[in-house]
Amino acid sequence: MKYKISTLFSVFCLLLTAYCLLFFVGCATPLTVKYDAKFGAPSISLKESFTVAVVPYKDERKEGNPKKLGDITSPVFGIDTTELIIGKKVADFVTDAFKEQFTLAGFKAQGVAVSQDADFLIEGSVKAFSLDIGPKDSIEIEISTTLKDAKTGDILWSGDVAEKEERFAGVMGNTRETVAKYISRSLAKVIKNTLTDVASAIEKTRPQSVEPIKEEVILGNEGRLFLSSVPPKAQVYVDDVYYGLTPITIDLAPGIYNVGFKMEGFKNAVQKIAVRKGRVTEFAVILEKE
Repeated sequence: MKYKISTLFSVFCLLLTAYCLLFFVGCATPLTVKYDAKFGAPSISLKESFTVAVVPYKDERKEGNPKKLGDITSPVFGIDTTELIIGKKVADFVTDAFKEQFTLAGFKAQGVAVSQDADFLIEGSVKAFSLDIGPKDSIEIEISTTLKDAKTGDILWSGDVAEKEERFAGVMGNTRETVAKYISRSLAKVIKNTLTDVASAIEKTRPQSVEPIKEEVILGNEGRLFLSSVPPKAQVYVDDVYYGLTPITIDLAPGIYNVGFKMEGFKNAVQKIAVRKGRVTEFAVILEKE
């Protein structure tokens, strides 16, 4: 009987040791970020079949490590390092995200190696892509993109699109999953605005080839809140979690939320707002002076 107990205890210790090793190794491994294209889907519809060749984006950041996004000064469950490192070079991550987004938008996306039959060519650079995790998370993305006619080489559109935001992680704090999702959604905002401008440029050169569609169709399994206030720049809290200042767009799972608005010199306002799957809910509040 003692032998059996001893054996079981030894097995338990081995399993516990293996689990701890896996946990700590996982904490130190680079963060895997899966780009979610549905959040970057532009509200357009193609009337013609176009092929776009995506040239690998260049990393023009000052950061020496091509996989580093920033520093970690506040605890993140599942990450045991002081630097935020992703599993793929930032420029490669951006390039692959653009390819995925073009495909979802209806284009035939391919690399430059097979671009002989391409209608358009996309190239650009990553000027900024950082995320510092601290008492307040700070993300900044700036991507420069150029659209060319693949046959003539003429530039049809060129521009920089940026996203800069600060947020509190909330009462539950950050995890590997929430950080990865935050990176993906922030990049999706930049790509969505870029593709909207790209589609507009294509429509000018090839009229009737692109048309806008209702955004509600493409939001996937979540819903979207667009919140504004008079005066603007009111603090927005969703179920007591701070999200930012008005006007603001927030993607949330379907449900009913308590949305609070706070601003110095004005009375607090709280409203129950329903978020519906695949739909945009707009809400505007006029704050009363104290």
